[in-house]
Amino acid sequence: MQKNETLKTIASLRTTHWGFSEKKVSREDIETIIEHSLRTANSDNLTDYSVIVVDDPETLQKITGGESSGSSGVCLVYAVDHTRIVRCAEALGYRDFYPTNRLYNFLISLYDVHAAAQTAVIAAKSMEIDSLVTNFSHRHHPEKIKKLLHMPEKYCFPVIQVVLGYSERPVEETTGRLSKKHVIHYGTYRPVEEIDTQEIIREMDGVYPGYISEKYPHALDWYFNEWLLEWYDEETHRELVESLCRSGLICREDLALMGKMAVEAGRAKPQKG
Repeated sequence: MQKNETLKTIASLRTTHWGFSEKKVSREDIETIIEHSLRTANSDNLTDYSVIVVDDPETLQKITGGESSGSSGVCLVYAVDHTRIVRCAEALGYRDFYPTNRLYNFLISLYDVHAAAQTAVIAAKSMEIDSLVTNFSHRHHPEKIKKLLHMPEKYCFPVIQVVLGYSERPVEETTGRLSKKHVIHYGTYRPVEEIDTQEIIREMDGVYPGYISEKYPHALDWYFNEWLLEWYDEETHRELVESLCRSGLICREDLALMGKMAVEAGRAKPQKG
């Protein structure tokens, strides 16, 4: 099948890590990218998210963990934001508007945020602007990042950041995606047991050959033993959940249920053998 321009743009997407040039993204281009990301489908047409544009070099470093391009970079912080709808409800006299099924509403807004952020990435690439998508904000002290960006304490939470810039060098190969035969299910779900798991393990070895060592014979060995423990330890998890609770986007009852389910599922370090 011959690809149209949209498909060519999507196929050309690459993540830029630590490699942005000093060329700045213009304010006009930034507004164009955000404007088109707002056209993404969203629940009830409420647009329950906000986009904070950050271009201060020092702030960029703090909210991206140094993965921005310093003085030339710009970051779009996509945040779940129920502030507007709550204020509108209050203005119309609905004092107890905020629903009890908060977890459901938060999850719906998460879907909308991620869809809008991905649309921004595609829009940027169509303009020959490169990007890095990161969830650094909620992996590293979300309360500090909220204060840094002067975000309201209630009903607002940073979810994902899109760093925009121009890559110093083109990335030729595509990595980080499983073959479609492992992902696509026609008609009904194909049980995992029928999939050649050894083939998937080998595919991941090809994606991340630098993580293979005498200690970790496969890339996924490194992932299960290092990555998960480094970024998703118990303290980080607790801080994330507490921050969400303070924001009012989820409630203590949700936390109790989630905690019970996590204990039942078992959150211990994976063991081989």
